[in-house]
Amino acid sequence: MQLVFDHVERTMVVSFRNTVKMIGPFESQKAAVRAGEQFCRDRGWDDSELPAKRH
Repeated sequence: MQLVFDHVERTMVVSFRNTVKMIGPFESQKAAVRAGEQFCRDRGWDDSELPAKRH
């Protein structure tokens, strides 16, 4: 998964499993990231497999 936010257009380019899509525009980068992650979840990304964050 790769997410790239365009600050000028306020859009997100999402690349996941050989699919590239531009989504948006969004109110903020945070909203765009949430939407990009949801786009990937809808296509099978399981974020529970990510390593735990260490502080």
